[in-house]
Amino acid sequence: MNFKKGDIVIKNTSQGETVWLSQRYVSEITNILNEVFRSPIRRDYKKTVQPCHRHHNVLPDTGKGWRWAKINGQFYYDLARIPDRKPKYYRSLFGDAQELVNQYQEATKNQSKNLFELEFKNYIQAKYTEYLPCYFQNTAIQAAALAKACAVIEFIIVYKSDNETKTKAEIYKKVADLVAKYDLKYVGKQYRTIQQKVEKVENEGLGIAEIIELPRAGNNNAVQYLDDTEIYGWAMQLRACGMNYSNETIIRMIRKQCQLVGKPEPSRRWFGTTIFETHHTKFLTSSLRFGKGTSRGSVHDSYVPKQSAIHAGDCWQIDATRMNLIAHKRVIETIDKSTGEIKENTVDGFLFVIAVKDVHSGDILGYNFDYSENRWSVTNAIKMAVQEAGYLPYQMIFDRFPGHNTDEVKTLFANLRMLGVKVEISHDANTKASVERGFGTIQSVFMQPTAFYYGEGVKSRRDNAHRSPEMLKQMRQQANKERFDFIAAWNESAAIIEAYRTTDLSYYSRKHAKVNESPKMLHAKSDKPNVIDLKKHTISMLFDLKTTFKVKHNGMILKEINHLKVYYQIQDYKVFSKHPDVWLSYDLEDLSTAYVFAKTDDLYLYLCEAHQIEEPQLYGPNAEFNKLNKLKQDAKAIEAQKAAELEEITLGNEVSLMMGRYTQKQEAEMADSARIIQESKDMKIEKTLKKAVGDSLDDDTYSEHNDSSGFDIENFMRSQL
Repeated sequence: MNFKKGDIVIKNTSQGETVWLSQRYVSEITNILNEVFRSPIRRDYKKTVQPCHRHHNVLPDTGKGWRWAKINGQFYYDLARIPDRKPKYYRSLFGDAQELVNQYQEATKNQSKNLFELEFKNYIQAKYTEYLPCYFQNTAIQAAALAKACAVIEFIIVYKSDNETKTKAEIYKKVADLVAKYDLKYVGKQYRTIQQKVEKVENEGLGIAEIIELPRAGNNNAVQYLDDTEIYGWAMQLRACGMNYSNETIIRMIRKQCQLVGKPEPSRRWFGTTIFETHHTKFLTSSLRFGKGTSRGSVHDSYVPKQSAIHAGDCWQIDATRMNLIAHKRVIETIDKSTGEIKENTVDGFLFVIAVKDVHSGDILGYNFDYSENRWSVTNAIKMAVQEAGYLPYQMIFDRFPGHNTDEVKTLFANLRMLGVKVEISHDANTKASVERGFGTIQSVFMQPTAFYYGEGVKSRRDNAHRSPEMLKQMRQQANKERFDFIAAWNESAAIIEAYRTTDLSYYSRKHAKVNESPKMLHAKSDKPNVIDLKKHTISMLFDLKTTFKVKHNGMILKEINHLKVYYQIQDYKVFSKHPDVWLSYDLEDLSTAYVFAKTDDLYLYLCEAHQIEEPQLYGPNAEFNKLNKLKQDAKAIEAQKAAELEEITLGNEVSLMMGRYTQKQEAEMADSARIIQESKDMKIEKTLKKAVGDSLDDDTYSEHNDSSGFDIENFMRSQL
């Protein structure tokens, strides 16, 4: 049983000192609350007291058992009047009265001590942060310790003013014990030392932070040659060297040089305080020592903060990274030069993802997987992004990927610029910061739960970056058991990318904890005022396969694709009638429609569509004569159009005959021929009309130019010409 304040009260009565025990203490010791205190005993006992005494808090001793009193609002019981008879012997449970009082006094004394310690701890914890700004030049550990020492001094001053009855020595000794108990630094271990610091604040008017400082601060007794600029220059030169020498190596090299030139050797402490530990040295040498762009070398490099894209389609960033899944088996065929035989070698394969990310929404609109980053994988990823989005962005940022300077990619970039896209190529990773952060999110969030994820890159220093060697061995065995191959790796990688696209940002991002939308949803609902609208032939021009053809057979084109003959018919008559060479663009996934272009340098000019012609079957019960007839009718229509164009060209006009010496000979001849033909037609019409009305035109004259088949225009023209 632990004593609390008020459990025992000693009162002087007419019969001497009386020990009163609180109801709480009595009930817990004897466990008789239900038996005695809630029974009619106390109520009946009060009736035995004379009415003149019932209003008193401490009732007189009437000789009855269980004498009780109400003191300070609590019920107490007279220890001497607790009965000690069968069957419980309650009085014997409490022991000697003096021993009980001694225990109570000892308990209250310890309780007071505990309260002082609790008050001390709470004060230090609440006040030390106010002194941290005074020690900003120190390390975080030193600053916290110095600030707590200041809080100790302040606690003593405040406690003395609030408890004037306490002796000063007693307070200092208690604080010294607590300082030693909690190992507080920089305040002193002896109570007299603490007292001296407090007296400096109270008597000399010094600030608390002025008397609490690091021991030996500013003491340079052990530092030698602080002003030797030549040795300082040697140390700085070695520190800035890209060899990244260790501190001990630099010290040994300089000491050896000092021996050669006869200089006294600097102390080891001089190198620490003057070279290795100073901010100025790190500021000047970090990028040279560790290399520009590295995690340690870039600490003191400048950077320009940039805002994100305001609208979807303002900028797309294209980059590649490895999908960190366990290796799958890949078969590579090689030819033996000596024998000419084809050999199959099995190697470990790792997929790379080439991603096209919209900067505003963070959505990966297009992606492609390959064993390396190359021009074909980049082109396929961009094609998927354009087909998914249905537009071209205002700006596209690439890195110098393998194949960026090939003819195919140069042509792609030239056509993108022609369509109005701002194409930028940069080797700086900061230029593609958005897609780089996206790759980090994919690894840390969406790859972690994957069964075959082996961890981040070898340079990563995160605690959860890598799997244990035992786990990697188990993963490899499991992959071989499940026949984890190229298709499985592709499907797993695609599932990871799609999970990133369709997961709400609030699921994993503290910055966007209130954004309950996925990158795909953000891209769909965002405004796109700066994008470039596209048509199908534009997508085909940018990304589809292309072949050049000589225009023959009235625009009929035969193309063999994967040993399959595909026939196309150019739809526009003007195209195959005026262009000797065209480029045919086709998509292997959809061969039903191709597109025809004319090419100038690296630019393609759209001409028309070319639809696939299905060859009609003329044999067997499923003969397709209707399809054959339609193709023939189309061919006749082209011939008719060809004849009509020729006739239109050869007609000429009478203006050419009226221009005199300015008339072109060919135009004059064509106009004259047209006049003769028209006159012959008019003559035939006139003869027919006269004959119909009985005109007496000479039949012999008419018969010279007519036969059984009618008027012979060809003979007439020949005679006239």
